[in-house]
Amino acid sequence: MKRFLVLAGFALALVLTGIGCGTTSATGPGDKKLTLVKPANQTLNRGDINRIAITVVRENIAPDIPIRFTNLPDGVKVIEKDKKFEEDEIIVNYTLFAANDADLVEGHVVKVTAEGPDGLAVTETFEVSVKE
Repeated sequence: MKRFLVLAGFALALVLTGIGCGTTSATGPGDKKLTLVKPANQTLNRGDINRIAITVVRENIAPDIPIRFTNLPDGVKVIEKDKKFEEDEIIVNYTLFAANDADLVEGHVVKVTAEGPDGLAVTETFEVSVKE
């Protein structure tokens, strides 16, 4: 089952890469590999939420994978702060929330980082726009 999930994840990553999304990979000791697919850009209205799908493909990495979002616009936050990719997950949805007084921005670059064992980490960027 694990092998199937890894293969399915790579197939998904390849499909997403083919439609304009990018991926970033890092390798570590013991043939460990961590790949993060570039998330879709997000547009929120003040006071609204958006679900953002984060896709992580791993090889020879068993523990949970923490996800970190940085450089969010002022007034925008991730609801699930401590949510991690569990061992068999490839795609996990996170929720972005724009407060009623969030900064109005267009194309604000946000970083998302997946962190594995042994200092293994991958980062991708996506854009967040906040409208009235």
